[in-house]
Amino acid sequence: MSLVMSVLSRLRLAVIGVVVLAGVVLVVAVRGVGAPQAPRPVGDVRGALAESPAPSPTATATAIPSPTTSPLPSASPTPLPVPLSGPTHPGGRYSAPMAYDGARRDVVMFGGVGGADETWTWDGRWTLRHPAHSPGPRAYSEMAYDPVHRQVVLFGGIGLSDTWLWDGTDWTEAAPTFVPQQTIEEGMTFSSATGTVLMYSGGGFGSIHVYSWDGRNWTDLPFTGGPPSSAFQGGFSADPVRGVVVLLADDINQQKLQHWEFDGRTWTHRDVPTPPVRALVQTVTDQRDHTIVMFGGVNFNDTWTWDGTQWTQQQPRHSPPQRSSTGPMPSMAYDAARGEVVVFGGLPVMGPNVPLDDTWTWNGRDWRQR
Repeated sequence: MSLVMSVLSRLRLAVIGVVVLAGVVLVVAVRGVGAPQAPRPVGDVRGALAESPAPSPTATATAIPSPTTSPLPSASPTPLPVPLSGPTHPGGRYSAPMAYDGARRDVVMFGGVGGADETWTWDGRWTLRHPAHSPGPRAYSEMAYDPVHRQVVLFGGIGLSDTWLWDGTDWTEAAPTFVPQQTIEEGMTFSSATGTVLMYSGGGFGSIHVYSWDGRNWTDLPFTGGPPSSAFQGGFSADPVRGVVVLLADDINQQKLQHWEFDGRTWTHRDVPTPPVRALVQTVTDQRDHTIVMFGGVNFNDTWTWDGTQWTQQQPRHSPPQRSSTGPMPSMAYDAARGEVVVFGGLPVMGPNVPLDDTWTWNGRDWRQR
């Protein structure tokens, strides 16, 4: 209760973001929490979870499951123009999970707002896949590669808590005996320390969880220490040198991003200089340079790297424009076969409210639009 009162006392505003896409309204609750000196936006769609029903098994619409909250009276009934997918290029979308498939040596992207139930792979060019089975349309899901079982693991999304496995050809729905609580954009990665896929679930106003996927079932891992429940979202990536998982968290009770490390049993907070505070932190592991790469976030398009000792801001000649808004964020993954970070889509902060359909790659020195 003390945490709730503390957060509420700092609450500056509550914004209801209404996204009208393909004739369907997606209502996203966004919290804006300000620092004592100046307010800062916080992109948080956790509030939509409790309001979002799971999609009907017989539904054929390609819209993301939407909350039951009525749209604001001022919401425009005109659908957003969305760049449509072609035979060789994904259409505009945001908050589509993306992960590298080590067994097939390509990057997999699924769904997202504007992406329906499409499965795309990237190997230097985009290919639309046509699996016999597929998860339903969704966004804000988690996805990571499981090298032990040579499968890509997809979990949940708004209003969803199902688990799907991609083998390079088809999707298979898993049937775990334990199901994690619903999460949104909070981070999933493989941990060499546990030999399993780990998924972080920030508390918001509840408790922190780390879920472990062993190829058949989820486990709610016990641990000591750990971030406070106010660290509800962050980049969650493996440190390729030190064997720990790094959480770079947006903690609404702190005025800088918080750096936490998890070894499979214990959380350790490291008081190191971090990038400027922001919401919707995204990181990936760069296996070639042995670093963790952070790009963007709400109101940012900067690039930072973690080398196991310090966070360093990079100075590329080119950079993708801002593409994280209050809730929407781009897809991001490391392409190990080509040694590049891949970023796709998102929602522009300025200009037309149209999901992006551009692809950018980071080679450790500069960004290139593909």
